[in-house]
Amino acid sequence: MKKIILITGAAGMVGSNLINKYINQDVQIIGIDSLKLGKIEYIKSFKKKKNFLFFKIDLSKKIKNQKIENILKKNYLHEIWHLAANSDIQSGISDYEVDLKDTFLTTFNTLNFINKYLKKNTKFIFSSSSAIYGYVKGSISENYKKKNPISNYGLMKLLSEEYIEYIANKNKLKTYIFRFPNVIGNNLTHGIIYDFIKKISYNKKILNVLGNGDQQKPYSDVLEIIKCMIFIKNKKILQNINYFNIGTNDKGIKVKDIVDIFLKATNYGTKAIFQRKKQGWVGDVVNYSYSTKKINKLGFRFKLSSKQVITKTIKDSIKINIK
Repeated sequence: MKKIILITGAAGMVGSNLINKYINQDVQIIGIDSLKLGKIEYIKSFKKKKNFLFFKIDLSKKIKNQKIENILKKNYLHEIWHLAANSDIQSGISDYEVDLKDTFLTTFNTLNFINKYLKKNTKFIFSSSSAIYGYVKGSISENYKKKNPISNYGLMKLLSEEYIEYIANKNKLKTYIFRFPNVIGNNLTHGIIYDFIKKISYNKKILNVLGNGDQQKPYSDVLEIIKCMIFIKNKKILQNINYFNIGTNDKGIKVKDIVDIFLKATNYGTKAIFQRKKQGWVGDVVNYSYSTKKINKLGFRFKLSSKQVITKTIKDSIKINIK
């Protein structure tokens, strides 16, 4: 009987880097992705491995896959890493169904599909978001009660958390809910640096920037995010359902400073044009800071600052994407 690691959003940034952590271990990995935002090239090398199986499935619809069910029937479902979601927050502004389907229903359908294959020690790991908090002054802790998401994405992540809690309580499922900051690094699929690279590839003279440049947010490296999640889920924690703010414990970096680092690194003489409005888009939380004391007490601290992560990701991404 093999240990099964099931990863949704497998071809995304977090999913593909997570597979790389597990691929040389004595486990069978099942990767699922709709490939709406995930990229098949990020997992291409894993498909040659015997212990990796990939399925292109749209999780916003009821899951019917006999091959996966046969594997789960005969083996031990050790961990479910539910990472699938609409990571392009702006796309959910004009069409609310995007996040309903790709953020909430992916959660609903994944849990309903794996429900009958849960074992006594199965662990469920969910990538939630700081977007569930909305605008909050000061440093936000995990037990902050007045959650008020201002984007449809944040609302669907919050509803996902509540449904996960319901299922976890019902089935005594060991659950870890990690609330992400802005995550960047290897295998980008979205975000400010991804956006800048796309724009400058088409036009090296002008870089149009969303917002006035004063938006200030923390950024964390995807490899540190994964290292933290694995560290936490391997800890002996008594609670059945666990919530964690994870990420770099600093005040973040302003968009205008990211622009400066990017333009110096590309060195095309590009002119940045900012908007007058504070928000980059409707539903954009222009600044926030949350407490990571809970993970710090368990023994984990992020090493890279927001500025270091931004600088590293820009440098690495330019090498790969800009000729």
